[in-house]
Amino acid sequence: MGDARPHRDFWTELDPDEAGIAAACDLLRAADGPADLDGGWPDGLWRSLVDAGAPRWSVPVERGGEEVARPLLVQRYARLAEASLTAAFILSQHDAAVRRLSAVSDRPRAAEWLGAIARGEAMATVGISQLTTSRRLGAKALVAVQTGAGRYRLDGAMPWVTGAENADVFVTGALLDDGRQMLVALPGDRAGLSVLPAFEIAALQASRTAQVVVEGVGIDADDVLMGPSHEIGAQPGAVGTAGLETSALALGQAAAALEGLAEAVAERDDLAESVESMRASWDSAWSSLLTCARGEGDAATAAALRARANALALSSTQSYLTARRGRGFLRSDPAQRWARQALFFLVWSCPAPIAGAAIRDLAGLCPA
Repeated sequence: MGDARPHRDFWTELDPDEAGIAAACDLLRAADGPADLDGGWPDGLWRSLVDAGAPRWSVPVERGGEEVARPLLVQRYARLAEASLTAAFILSQHDAAVRRLSAVSDRPRAAEWLGAIARGEAMATVGISQLTTSRRLGAKALVAVQTGAGRYRLDGAMPWVTGAENADVFVTGALLDDGRQMLVALPGDRAGLSVLPAFEIAALQASRTAQVVVEGVGIDADDVLMGPSHEIGAQPGAVGTAGLETSALALGQAAAALEGLAEAVAERDDLAESVESMRASWDSAWSSLLTCARGEGDAATAAALRARANALALSSTQSYLTARRGRGFLRSDPAQRWARQALFFLVWSCPAPIAGAAIRDLAGLCPA
């Protein structure tokens, strides 16, 4: 069986580029399985995204981009994730960097990078887990020391960086000895920066997520996007985790599995009630996502949505794998790939409250 394709009624936002998005998703869907098996940099997936103009979606119009409205943007993320979670994940990390550059687009260096990205001349990625959810290398995984007026030396590492081998610019965060933080646009060819071999991970190996080592890398005031400041973490979009975008990826993954299950119902009537229940849960979560994307929801709603989206990604993919039986366990079948990929949402940009909610759900406990 080939990868399932979603019914159009999964998506509710009208897309002015419907034909282009649908065509891109068809290409991504066909290439996702081979990319997963190969595990190397998925040039075909990235090229399909570039040809569809996806790297420009978050770039401001004045810098040559499209600046797609957030409700439509999260829908596009979900649609891409339904077709290829690997491609959608790489794009989400690229866009996370773009959003931080866009927040200070009046700064010359940020404007230069945004222009290059809009022209298809540069790829960005983000490496700030050392300031947010990851403490694997300690609280000061990347440290900045001032060496002169507006000049700093960076030492340490970015623990988890997606697409690191191919990135032209890393948007990253560093800590000073006095506790202040700074956000930096670090060119990939800067002396002292090196990308280690990609991690061997349970799924999304083709995202080429790796640790980036920084040894005596010099930066000047033009490279600094925000800070140094004690309050940088409180600035909107400065260092926070992906939020709605990650929920969109989870719901896109769930949409693929639900469509596969819907096709299986034609052969197995016993699945109908379960599929109907999961689809109703999906519809409710999708409505909440768009509500938040339109700015009509609060932080509690967004956090609850992330937990629901995680649970749906897990339950739908596990259900599809179960329904496929032995066939679904073959590496050539999308069921096993989607089930592995759904585990991603338990560990990536998953703050403690969300992780705790997932564990309580798996334990069969009521929400705290």
